[in-house]
Amino acid sequence: MNETLEAMARAIFKSWFVDFDPVRAKAEGRDPCLPNEIADLFPDSFEDSELGEIPKGWKIGNVAELGEIICGKTPPTIEPTNYGDDIPFITIPDMHGNVFIAKTGKRLSIKGANLQKNKFLPEKSICVSCIATPGLVVITSEKSQTNQQINSVIPKNELSPYYCYELLQRLGHQIRSGGSGGSVFSNLNKTQFSQLEILLAEKDVIKKYHAYIESLFDRLLSNQRENQTLLVLRDTLLPRLISGELRVPDAERFIEEAGG
Repeated sequence: MNETLEAMARAIFKSWFVDFDPVRAKAEGRDPCLPNEIADLFPDSFEDSELGEIPKGWKIGNVAELGEIICGKTPPTIEPTNYGDDIPFITIPDMHGNVFIAKTGKRLSIKGANLQKNKFLPEKSICVSCIATPGLVVITSEKSQTNQQINSVIPKNELSPYYCYELLQRLGHQIRSGGSGGSVFSNLNKTQFSQLEILLAEKDVIKKYHAYIESLFDRLLSNQRENQTLLVLRDTLLPRLISGELRVPDAERFIEEAGG
């Protein structure tokens, strides 16, 4: 289910912001096959840029223009009380195969997190791995922190976090494959990350994109959380079923209750 939802959101982004299908249709006098209130937001011509042909009125910018950029940090591990159950602490293993971060392998205590208050990320920040395994991109689902291998973007209020996510996903492919210059980024610091070039659409188009796909991302997060709950139940109930401590009907009841 989540793969289908993610593919749908990505296909819409690619059509609007990569292939520029609505702009090409209008430029060629064809029907863009979108509601008028959406189609009217797109220009009907292109202009040249350093990255090639782009829709008229859009611009080439850099990642820093998306919002505040935070490079993570690890609280001293020599002090066990810096870690606990309070604040999700995102590391690269948590990012594999996920759109949202619904669970982390480690969490910080309030004490540990407050040692680096300037590293807090609000919900719907975009995290990008930039060291070791570069180019992984996820969205925070709650207030979090990351380690130093991850640069994160706190999107500006007028920018959709989902637009930023898809934009950085495409940038992630570039980071992994080597970028426009052909050199692979195995270690991308905050300054280098901030200066990576991106295409910025008109804000009204971004706003409409957010309204168009927000429900898809809401469902993605809901499904991820439900899957995580079922995994916890499996790990909790299976040993008890095998040992005979718990009967199958009781296990089924637990699962039904967890599903709401």
